[in-house]
Amino acid sequence: MEAVALEEIQNCVVKLRSNPQRRKNQVYVGCGAGFGGDRPMAALKLLERVEELNYIVLECLAERTLADRYQVMLSGGKGFDPRVKEWLSVLLPLALDREVCIITNMGAIDPPGAQKEILDLASSLGLEITVAVAYESSISENSVLSNESMGVAEGRSTYLGAAPIVHCLETYKPHVIITSRVADAALFLAPMVYELGWNWNDFDKLAQGTLASHLLECGCQLTGGYFMHPASGFVSSIC
Repeated sequence: MEAVALEEIQNCVVKLRSNPQRRKNQVYVGCGAGFGGDRPMAALKLLERVEELNYIVLECLAERTLADRYQVMLSGGKGFDPRVKEWLSVLLPLALDREVCIITNMGAIDPPGAQKEILDLASSLGLEITVAVAYESSISENSVLSNESMGVAEGRSTYLGAAPIVHCLETYKPHVIITSRVADAALFLAPMVYELGWNWNDFDKLAQGTLASHLLECGCQLTGGYFMHPASGFVSSIC
């Protein structure tokens, strides 16, 4: 990775995309999961039933689950979501057949570990896929980026945005993208930026895309996950 001055990182400089191309007039992004305990079969129904679908996002990570993964990893366990194999075994064959890209933050504290898990799974299923990884790099004392993850080294994790996911899409054209902790909306915004040819100074478009992404990230809840019938008597217990 190219070394970047620490001052540039602290000032949140994002380099503009070089001649971004509009690939689609519309991009269809589906929410397959809104929290770590969601059900793979519900996401499979989305893949089966929605005719126009380009991406399916599995948003399964939060601060609590990230901390849990770090503690498990310190004890010799997996630093990524242990359900990633369960999820991808259900979704991957159909997603690959339909050319739907899967984007997920199930990489948690160890995205490369999740990448290997998925590649091994694909091999066992006889599938040839490309799995890209977008995750943080640590900032060392000599003011450059290194490839050692802060999360693994010191239990710290950096929030990333949509830019590294867009980079993965541009560079690798992957079937699956695994991330560490990114802003939830970034998982959904990245496909819009990539497919619609937006740049990082298209602020009105980015704002609209971010608004849509915030709704999508909780799509499972917004479309019935929090529904309680008034007569059930349970409404007060979830307020």
